[in-house]
Amino acid sequence: MSVSASPLNLNNSMAAPLPILQQGQTTEQAAPLLNINTATAQQLAAVMIGVGGKRAEQIIALREQLGGFTEFEQLLDVKGIGLKTLEKNQSLIRLD
Repeated sequence: MSVSASPLNLNNSMAAPLPILQQGQTTEQAAPLLNINTATAQQLAAVMIGVGGKRAEQIIALREQLGGFTEFEQLLDVKGIGLKTLEKNQSLIRLD
């Protein structure tokens, strides 16, 4: 009797890619955080979970209106970004 397991779905578009670490390296050293005050729309869309090109453009428009982000929570003013999206991305982005 053989047991057949269903294949794992490793192509989860909601999961952030895991960085490849060298021995003794932390995740913060392996994957520099994206500065949302200087990133392009393409960079925002590529790094941020749940953010595509249109939403990335909205982030940049808000950034320009504010003169730069001073708090992560300001992203909540972008239509389509809620608490869950903000929480998923806080470990991927930074403010400088």
